[in-house]
Amino acid sequence: MQKSNKVGFIVDELSSSQLSYSIISNINKREKRHDEDFVVFFENSSPIVKEPHFSIMGIHELWNFYGTGIATSVSTCFSLAESAAPTKKFFYVWDLEWHRNHNNNQYSYDIEAFLSDDIQLIARSEDHAKAITNYCNRDVCGVFDFNLDINNLMEIIK
Repeated sequence: MQKSNKVGFIVDELSSSQLSYSIISNINKREKRHDEDFVVFFENSSPIVKEPHFSIMGIHELWNFYGTGIATSVSTCFSLAESAAPTKKFFYVWDLEWHRNHNNNQYSYDIEAFLSDDIQLIARSEDHAKAITNYCNRDVCGVFDFNLDINNLMEIIK
């Protein structure tokens, strides 16, 4: 299989949220390179917060995506984990979802997203990295804030 410079972000939806706005803005302003291709996959159809200058697709298209996949939530991480096509898999932990889930059954579900050996974890900040390590006893492979420059993320996922 040939090396792919495709990067696919997997989000819950592209509606008005900081994550959606940050992903679209950063990809839109990234200098276009002939060897790169960005796609955003979404779980739920919604109005889009900002016009993207790249492809967006429903998550059902992930099965045919041969590139680096980056999940952004527990549910999208499970979708990524179940997909055989992406060649590299990352879980960019945008939100510390377990802080809102006080149900013991939810812990058993959520922790599985963090423990998959096939998926590397990326934290949003140093504080998030510490919280993630404390939560699942795994280190993150990098720290990146989407409010900054996407070039830093590209270095982490190489």
